[in-house]
Amino acid sequence: MKRLVLTILLCLCAPFTVLADGQPTGTARPGDYPMAPQQVAPGVYAVITPARDFPNPENLGWNANMAFVVTGDGVLVVDTGSSETMGVALREAIRGVTEQPVRWIVNTHAHGDHWLGNHAFAGESPEILAGSEAAARMQAQADGWIRSFDEMTGGATGQSRTLFPNRLVDAPTTLVLGGTEVTLLPSGGSHSPGDLVIWLPQTRVLIAGDVVYTDRAPSVWDGRVGQWIAFMHELIALEPAVVIPGHGRIEAAETLTRLKTYLTTLWAAVEDGVLQGLPDFETVPLVRERMAEIAAEYPGFEDKVGRSVAHMYTEVEAAAF
Repeated sequence: MKRLVLTILLCLCAPFTVLADGQPTGTARPGDYPMAPQQVAPGVYAVITPARDFPNPENLGWNANMAFVVTGDGVLVVDTGSSETMGVALREAIRGVTEQPVRWIVNTHAHGDHWLGNHAFAGESPEILAGSEAAARMQAQADGWIRSFDEMTGGATGQSRTLFPNRLVDAPTTLVLGGTEVTLLPSGGSHSPGDLVIWLPQTRVLIAGDVVYTDRAPSVWDGRVGQWIAFMHELIALEPAVVIPGHGRIEAAETLTRLKTYLTTLWAAVEDGVLQGLPDFETVPLVRERMAEIAAEYPGFEDKVGRSVAHMYTEVEAAAF
């Protein structure tokens, strides 16, 4: 009987032993995420998700891209995914490329699909950089993101532990990390408050976070579209050779011009509705018609158009009058 009781206790305790070793709860495991780093320039790697939608049970929450840069003195990681488990998968993918420690992390913004994997790197004590508005939102909204993703993925992402930024960046900042020049550019709240993009001038690689979407319609309802359009002009002027977006495939500089066209067409269509005195919901059909050609290049537009117009309407109205 004592042996039976001991066996039962060991079985019951086994999951908690795993958790004590650092594995967060949730049904997904690191090996469930097919992370394959793609070298886009010397020392620069993109980790691109095949998903083109929001976190769900099929993609196990992995719907946003990551990147990392191997320098002469450690690794810089840009974004860490939607869960601690996903961060572990990224850490293991990096280890397949280099044994150098992760010394720096940049969280491009506060949306949970870009930073909830931070804790996977806690053992390496990295410096974590983010915009101050983004960092404040991470702390305020972390529990909500964790709960939402766990529900959206049917329990795959679980209850991640959090690790927040410890260095704030609110102005253009150039760092030299292990001989690699890294410029952090605040977007002015284009996609969301506190956005940062990362420019690597030596290799002409732009790691853009959600300021750039390629083959997926952008989510505009947490940002300032007028500022986003203005910021696109700044990014185009950089003339990058490679653009790693927050969502979508890797592309070259022309993706920036195409996204600017999308945003300016969207703005102009909403402005027409405002000037005609149409309420936001009656402006949606007008926007749909005007956006038909460019929207064909951005799957998911139809799912987002109503919310996009509702968010932009007051911004456009204020600019028009």
